[in-house]
Amino acid sequence: MMYSYFPIALTVFLMSSDPLKADDTRTESRDIKKEKLLSRIKRSPSYVRNTNYDKKWFNVLRTGIDTTREYLGNYGPLHVYIIGQESKELEDEAVKDAIIKAFCHCRHAQTKDRILGCLKGAGASLIKRARNNSTEAYLSYVDYTEPPLAELIFINPHGFDVPYLYTRGIHEYTHVFQRGFPGTPTWMTEGSAEFLAFYLGSKNEWINFERSMEESMRMVQSVEDDVSLVDFEDIEKIEKDENIKINEKAKEALFNISEGDARKINNILQSSAAVSKDITEEVIYSMASFARPKEVDEVLKLALANKFVDARNKLMDIMLNYGLSGLDIIKQIQQEILNLDLANEKKMLLMEKCGEIEFRMTEGSDEFIQLEALLSQFVLYGSK
Repeated sequence: MMYSYFPIALTVFLMSSDPLKADDTRTESRDIKKEKLLSRIKRSPSYVRNTNYDKKWFNVLRTGIDTTREYLGNYGPLHVYIIGQESKELEDEAVKDAIIKAFCHCRHAQTKDRILGCLKGAGASLIKRARNNSTEAYLSYVDYTEPPLAELIFINPHGFDVPYLYTRGIHEYTHVFQRGFPGTPTWMTEGSAEFLAFYLGSKNEWINFERSMEESMRMVQSVEDDVSLVDFEDIEKIEKDENIKINEKAKEALFNISEGDARKINNILQSSAAVSKDITEEVIYSMASFARPKEVDEVLKLALANKFVDARNKLMDIMLNYGLSGLDIIKQIQQEILNLDLANEKKMLLMEKCGEIEFRMTEGSDEFIQLEALLSQFVLYGSK
């Protein structure tokens, strides 16, 4: 089996300048492409790690991931980040900068205008959490690229018990596989990932299946009956664990952005905590690369009031301030159309225009020209 990974030593990290292309990474129907799903591909996962961190943690995780790829199939595109510090590995500025640049240039190969924000935000957050002795393993799904890509993030994996570090690799790659299919409830994706991790872990004699299942059942039975899905990633608990303060407007923003996805809430809060201990609405929207609904609504109302230039300028400011791509903002525009004071027929026509503009963007059209064309439609419908 062929592997591709990027070792990071004390030198400047060099990335491939060739961005991922749909033609050479996936074969799919138009319907699947529209749903932004991963698919089976030939390309192996790429690995980014700091080589001054003990290689055994990398070897264990890669073994778990490859075991699952052989069982479920090779899904992607997938980038795996293994970042750790047992002593002072990440105190070296060259190593730190190389990891952050690798992460941001991979994630934003198609949205280069967002790289600077990533370097200061999500990228820097990885290093800060590793330096703070946080132990984490999670899937980050990037759906604003074409094709979408998956990121598996492992921070300080030495904090996991070694036998269960194999199953952690299995568990997280199972989530990559699950992203190849339409949405499944979080409780189901987590449960099936853990079951498969125990099954494959036992099959390879890393853990004992029965004891692992019994321990999981003991933990489940200790949970109160009225606990909801979001309670498992309870915001107040995260506040306490991360020693941060989240105001009420920030909590509303979290639920607005996450749409109830507990893992997304957790990821946003972890990134936000790396920037500030006082989590405000502004921090949440900035770290999530998500514009405030009120601001998007103002853009649309300016366009409907025949103020095209003002609407265009405000839209450009929003995209710059929040680091949004054209595809990001088109989704938010589509959501805000439903809240406009317009006849339902006009709303449906504008929704249809959003779909046309999004399709043109995915086919390679200039996103700023397309957004101006969309705003012109709002002007026209506002004057009728």
